[in-house]
Amino acid sequence: MPVTNAQYKRFLDANPNHRVPLNWDTMSRDYSANKADHPVIQVSWQDTKAFCDWAGLALPTEEQWEKAARGTDGRIWPWGNEPPTAEHCNFNANVGDTTPVGQYSPKGDSPYGCADMAGNVWEWTASWYDRTLGGRVLRGGSWYYNQELVRVSIRVNYTPNLADYNIGFRPVVPVVSGS
Repeated sequence: MPVTNAQYKRFLDANPNHRVPLNWDTMSRDYSANKADHPVIQVSWQDTKAFCDWAGLALPTEEQWEKAARGTDGRIWPWGNEPPTAEHCNFNANVGDTTPVGQYSPKGDSPYGCADMAGNVWEWTASWYDRTLGGRVLRGGSWYYNQELVRVSIRVNYTPNLADYNIGFRPVVPVVSGS
């Protein structure tokens, strides 16, 4: 699942020199009231990498992310081929903001039981979109985008230092070869 504000706060508390997301209170280094279980947003790729290093996790590659979202049957959205509704995911600005992580589970889950893989927040991956231009891949769409842009196949390119109102991340347990 995407990292929540409460989870990210533990990282910030352990790393007092790391910058807080732009939508947090910089003095208290805390998120808005009633947002503990919402996905953390306003985090750059570098921020997500720092969190993952601290937590012993990793960002998924683009291929790992897509397999977790799509499964093996080529579905259009994580739950299948029927267009999204307000029961599947947070999209099309229908809520006007992020929603609690897992709110649309299990109806919107992927075939592997992964929640929130469409809508809510774009998710950073470990993959380069274009090494020459320096962009990283984000997947999943966000609460702001329409049904076409929350399809499993959609990918976008952002510079790693970008932190925006609809960008978060979902870490994975790294695979250790030879184990």
